[in-house]
Amino acid sequence: MNLSACYFITICLCFIARNGYSQRLPLSTQSDSAKYYYHEGWRQVMDAGNYTASEAAYRKMMMFDQRFLVGLSLVARITHDLTERQLIEDLLEERKTELNGDERLLLDNYIELVKLTNLRETNPETAKRQASVTLKANETNLKIIVHRYPDEIYYKAEYIEVIHYNYGAQQALDSLYQLATTSQQNEPFLLGYAAQLDAETGNFENALGKARQLSKQSRDKNSPKPYVVYSYIYLRQGNLKKARQNVDRALKRDPGNIDAQRLKKSISEDQK
Repeated sequence: MNLSACYFITICLCFIARNGYSQRLPLSTQSDSAKYYYHEGWRQVMDAGNYTASEAAYRKMMMFDQRFLVGLSLVARITHDLTERQLIEDLLEERKTELNGDERLLLDNYIELVKLTNLRETNPETAKRQASVTLKANETNLKIIVHRYPDEIYYKAEYIEVIHYNYGAQQALDSLYQLATTSQQNEPFLLGYAAQLDAETGNFENALGKARQLSKQSRDKNSPKPYVVYSYIYLRQGNLKKARQNVDRALKRDPGNIDAQRLKKSISEDQK
């Protein structure tokens, strides 16, 4: 191969890497604004732990493209309105054949999660039986996605969450360190989640070290995320006072934070 050919290939590879064609899952929406708020919604909920801001971003996303099905599924996943979720579930079921390929795998996952959320409100006993079926199917689809698109950190994070549900904390930790690059491991969600998994396996020193790192590197000092992580660790330790203090700080920053709401409930139950 001559020098000119090598140079051309190098330029092409750099261009592909820079633009993410081989690393990011293509989305069907043609609206740049819809894509922006799609990613902003993910950032808010995963990195900052701000569910309220995330929901606002997703709703703004839909203003730019009402036919963006994966985006619409995220509105359904985050809304507290059962009637709205049920309407979106029906619409997504009706229109899901409009998508194919890997985006369809993602949509199928999210439709099943919306169904599960709705079942938890309308038929809790059926939801308990359905949860393992849903999460097994999610694991299958996400495994394909995370290996095809290694730069998709939020899908990777969801995959690790599913592994945690299906197989426990230690296997989730192993998967996290195997799948995530060093830089990804230091991203807010994965760093915080690793801290929680360490706490679940009883490695509190590592857990608190990661929580301190997360708090130190947080760009948004009003982010609920570090406080949710600290609260989880202290709850696992049995330190209800510190767990309660931190969860209250998280809820002060975002009253809509679902993780903090669940922790608050767990802390109250442990106090009884």
